[in-house]
Amino acid sequence: MFNKSILLGALLFAFGLSAMAQQTGAVAGKYDAHAAFSPLFYTQNGNEYRSANGYPGPKYWQNKVDYSITANLDEAANKVSGTVTITYKNNSPDKLPFLWLQLDQNLFAPESRGNSLIAAGSRYGARGEKLEGGYKIEGLSVVQKLKPVKFTSLIEDTRMQIRLAEPLAANGDVVTIKMNFAFVVPVNGSDRMGHLTTKNGEIFSIAQWFPRMCVYDDVLGWNTLPYWGAGEFYCEYGDIDFSITAPASHIVMGSGELLNPQEVFTPTQLQRWNAAKSSDQTIAIRSESEVNDPKSRPAKDKLTWKYKIKNTRDAAWGSSKAFVLDAARINLPSGKKALAVAAHPVESNGKDGYGRAAEYVKASIEHYSNKWFEYPYPMAINVASNVGGMEYPGIVFCGWKAKNESAWGVIDHEFGHTWFPMIVGSNERKYGWMDEGFNTFINGISSAEFNKGEYKQQPEDMHKVAEYLQNPGLEYIMLTPDAMKERNIGVNLYSKPGWGLDILRNEVLGADRFDYAFKNYIEQWAFKHPTPFDFFRSMENAAGEDLSWFWRGWFLENWKMDQAINGVTETKRDGKSVYNITIANLEQMPMPVILEVTRKSGKKEIIRLPVDIWMRNTQWTIPYVSDEEITAVVLDPAKVLPDVNSSNNSWKKN
Repeated sequence: MFNKSILLGALLFAFGLSAMAQQTGAVAGKYDAHAAFSPLFYTQNGNEYRSANGYPGPKYWQNKVDYSITANLDEAANKVSGTVTITYKNNSPDKLPFLWLQLDQNLFAPESRGNSLIAAGSRYGARGEKLEGGYKIEGLSVVQKLKPVKFTSLIEDTRMQIRLAEPLAANGDVVTIKMNFAFVVPVNGSDRMGHLTTKNGEIFSIAQWFPRMCVYDDVLGWNTLPYWGAGEFYCEYGDIDFSITAPASHIVMGSGELLNPQEVFTPTQLQRWNAAKSSDQTIAIRSESEVNDPKSRPAKDKLTWKYKIKNTRDAAWGSSKAFVLDAARINLPSGKKALAVAAHPVESNGKDGYGRAAEYVKASIEHYSNKWFEYPYPMAINVASNVGGMEYPGIVFCGWKAKNESAWGVIDHEFGHTWFPMIVGSNERKYGWMDEGFNTFINGISSAEFNKGEYKQQPEDMHKVAEYLQNPGLEYIMLTPDAMKERNIGVNLYSKPGWGLDILRNEVLGADRFDYAFKNYIEQWAFKHPTPFDFFRSMENAAGEDLSWFWRGWFLENWKMDQAINGVTETKRDGKSVYNITIANLEQMPMPVILEVTRKSGKKEIIRLPVDIWMRNTQWTIPYVSDEEITAVVLDPAKVLPDVNSSNNSWKKN
C-alpha cells in the first residue's frame, strides 16, 4: 500500500541532508542556478514561416526587388547622378497599401536626424564636412501592369513612403518605381563611402548610392529604422544591373560581372584581364609604371562600364584614374572560378601593402568557400581608399595605408562579410553583432590557415578579457548599434560575440558539432533573413544541446563568470589517496570546468566537466583518486574561459 506520510517524511529528510551538504564549506556567491537554467527562454513557438528548429518554415516568404540603374560620375563636382528603375514583387500574404524606401544619402543632409545624434569626432556622418548632402529626387513614377498608378509620396529623413491609391496585392503582385536621383559625395560618408585625393587622382568609393527598398518581412512588417550612422543595413534580395559613365581616364570596378571589358580596357589590358582568369598567380592588369601613361587608357572622353550581379542585396563601385589593377583566379569547391581583383593607388602598392591584395583576396575567398559556403559572385574586388573597411556584395573598400598583417586583416574581415550579411541576410540595423561578431569569429580561423599561419592570431587571455568586460559601462550585445555608446561598438558587435562563438566551439560543443551546426545555419538561411532567435534555435537543434544558459548570459545579459577552488581535502580508500577537490561558481555565468591537477612527479592531468554540474549546484566536489601525492590544482590553466577573478583559481599544497 502507498503511504503518503512515509513518502513525505523521506522527502523532507533527503532535502535536509541535501541542504546541509550544499552549505558545508560553501563560499558566498551570487550564482542563481534557476535563473541561469530557466527553461522559459523561447517565448514563441515555431510557425509555418519560421520553424521551431531555427530554419525557414514551409511557407517562408520574402519579397524580391530588382534594380536597373544608369549613373554618371562628375569628377569635378564630386557628384553622382542617375536613374533607377525598381521592380518590386510582393510575395507576402499581405496587401501593401504603401511602400517604404531607404534614402541613406540623406544622412549627410545638414538637418538629418542622424546628424543630431552624431558627436564631434565620430567616425559616422560626414565628419564635420560642410556640404549640401542628401538626395535630389525628381521624376518619381509608379507603374503597374504597364499603366501609371496613382500615388502620393513623402520623404521623411532617410526614408521615402509611397502611398498607393490601390494596394499592391498579396502573393506575387509587381510594381515598378522609377526616379532620377543625384547627390554630392562626401569626403567620408560614415566611413563607408567617400572620396580620397591621391597624387595621381581622386579615388571614389561609392555606396548607398541609389534609393533602395526597405525590407518587408514576417517579423516586423516594414523595417523603417532611419539611417542614424552607426547601424548598417537591411536589404532585400534581387538582381541589379548598373552602368557607370565616368571619365575614360578612370578604371571603374563594381559589384558582380563586368559585361563589357572589351569596351573599357585597352587591348593589352583586356589580354591580361582574360589571362588572370586562368592564373593562380597575380597578374598586373595595369602596373604602377603604367598609371601615368596616357596609353594605359582608351583615348576617349568618357566610357560606360556595365555590370550585373544576381541574387544580391546591394551593389557598390569604385572609380579612379589612379588605380593600379591586379587580378588572379579564385578556385571554388564546385569547380567554378571567380576573379580576385585589387585596385589601389601607387602609394598603397608594394609587397608590404596592397601589392599582395589580390593574393589576400584569393586566399580569403577560397578559405571561406571551402569551410562554410561557396562564394556566389563572379568577382571579388578590393579597393584601397579612405574608407577604413567596408563590405558590399563582390566588392570591399579598405584603408589605403594598411600594411602587412593589417592589410591582410582588413581584406579578410571585409570579405568575410560576404557570408555575413551578404549571404546570410540578417538585419544589421538592429542586430549588428549578427554580421560583425560572426565575421570576427570566422576571421580567426581564416587567419590561422592563411599561408601556413603567416598572420595567425595569438590566443586571447580570456581572464584579462573578462576583467575588461565587467566594466558596467560596456552595455551588452543585444542592443541596436545606434542605441549603444560609440566607444562600445567594437566590443559589443565584434569582439564579444566573436569570443562567445570561440567558447562555444572550443570549450562547450567541440569543433565538429559547432561547425556542423554553424554550416547548416548558413546553408538554411542563405539569401534569407534570420533573426537572433532563429540563429539560437538552429545551433541548438543541429548541435543537440540546450544553450539557452549561454545565449541568456552572454548575449542578452552581461553576466560575469567566476569559478573558484574552495578547498582540497585528502582521504584514503583501498590504500589510495582520494583528493576531494571542491569548486564553486560565484558569479551568475555558468561555464564548463577545466581543471588541471599536478602530481608530485610533475605529471599534469586535465579534468573537464560539463556546464551541467551548475544546473542545481553552486559548488561541486570532484573525487580525484591518485596513487601519488598531488601538489597543485588550477582552474582554467590556459585561460580560455572568461573568469573574472584568477586569484581564486588555484590551490597548492603547503
